[in-house]
Amino acid sequence: MKKSYFLVSALLLTTAVSYGQGTELFLSEYTEGAHMANVSYNGGASLSTGNERALEVFNPTLADVNLDAYSIRRYSNGSQVVTEEEKLKRKTGTNVLNSTAAFVYSNGESTITAITSKADQLGAFPVATPGPNTILRGGVAYHNGNDAIGLVRWTSGTAGVGNPVLVDIFGVIGQDPGTSWSAQDAAGVLVTSANQSLIRRPSVSIGTRTNPQPQGGTPTVRTGYNIATEWESYSSAFPAGGGPADPASQSYARLGEHNDYTGPFGTYLPLKTLDKFNTGISIYPNPASGSATVEIKGVKVGSIVVLNNLGQTISAQPRGLGSEKLTLDISALKPGLYFVQCLSADGQIKVYKELVVK
Repeated sequence: MKKSYFLVSALLLTTAVSYGQGTELFLSEYTEGAHMANVSYNGGASLSTGNERALEVFNPTLADVNLDAYSIRRYSNGSQVVTEEEKLKRKTGTNVLNSTAAFVYSNGESTITAITSKADQLGAFPVATPGPNTILRGGVAYHNGNDAIGLVRWTSGTAGVGNPVLVDIFGVIGQDPGTSWSAQDAAGVLVTSANQSLIRRPSVSIGTRTNPQPQGGTPTVRTGYNIATEWESYSSAFPAGGGPADPASQSYARLGEHNDYTGPFGTYLPLKTLDKFNTGISIYPNPASGSATVEIKGVKVGSIVVLNNLGQTISAQPRGLGSEKLTLDISALKPGLYFVQCLSADGQIKVYKELVVK
């Protein structure tokens, strides 16, 4: 398909180097069912709509986290821009995710009890008119195996207001892998984003903050993005060794908990610290060709790197002053979407801003 590049609102990714890991929410489960519409999988009268899908978010920090600052977004069919985005909002009760707890965001048309009984939020139907929890259309939980998913924190503390911070990515933004991202793990088990229930590996304690390189190679020998590195399958609609699909056998038993997490628990990064660093850095013109200017005001930046998911990079070394301007020579870069990585002088905060090269 022909790729088009657009500038979206400033996209940031953060990591706190000296804070250690386990300092931010991350995606802990991804399920995409193979269920057929108008078939009962509960053994009763309720018929599946064919939309048995859910996503789970885990809190690995030592604090209870207010979900008002978070949204979840979908990049459909290889899109480089967000196609759907919704705020995280509990159906009932205080909109907080406790330490070591999990939050389940499910498709609003799910009918399987294993999903509906665990759902903290029912995702909206994809319509053009935004609903109360919708930032950009509904329909995030209508994900298929070739859709990238993002978890976002907004620096204002209110989703949809201020600057979005992309704190985790499932898949590869901008790549349509066909049916799915897939790879064999060390045990020879095929891990795939279609027709499986996936859980984050126990040792993973921080989200994917930079867009991975596109998936290449074969399921047994992957280049670029390898889904099996951080994700494992605990149930599939397809039996091991081949055979016809059996959607009724796919389990969602792990939804609502991430009890096998073995990573460290950390301190939640304050929003004000992040927002100050972000707003102190601007890049213009954007889109740009030939060169771009990075202007720094009121913050100290240790390094700047321009990179894309194909491995092209350009770096610049600020003097570490509170105010300065740097010129980036981007004349050798191909047109497309790039991330400008800005690391604070003390190494504690890293933000990624979008730059479109034309």
